[in-house]
Amino acid sequence: MRRRTLTCCLIAAALYFAAFVARADEPELSWDDLQNVKTHVAGEQSTVDFVPPLVALNGKQVTVRGWIVPINLNNATTVTSFILTGTPGTCPFCFGAGPESFLLVTASKPIPVDVAAELDLKGRFETVQNDPTGFYYRLRDATVK
Repeated sequence: MRRRTLTCCLIAAALYFAAFVARADEPELSWDDLQNVKTHVAGEQSTVDFVPPLVALNGKQVTVRGWIVPINLNNATTVTSFILTGTPGTCPFCFGAGPESFLLVTASKPIPVDVAAELDLKGRFETVQNDPTGFYYRLRDATVK
């Protein structure tokens, strides 16, 4: 009985450690960090100061949790390009968001659209300066986690 209990404890510890290591390989983006930016305007040129945690993640694989705001529906049920936000697009009280509140996402495969469901995505995170679309952030080659 003790041997079985010890074996179960060792297996549980190994699984916990493996999950912790997997999370360390793909850090999770924080919507608080995404929204913590400062914009400076000089004439017609604007620059964005990103917080150090975001600068460190630029170009790296990350995970992020949020809600889809569809741009183009492929076949009315899936998307490969969309906006991800930290608040549900169906929330009538969640207005006034700026470009720091959105990720422009391109998926490697079509993702089913459910604007009421929160998604966990992984992909390559990018900070963007002076983007003509006005977005500060992109998530490339995204997949549902």
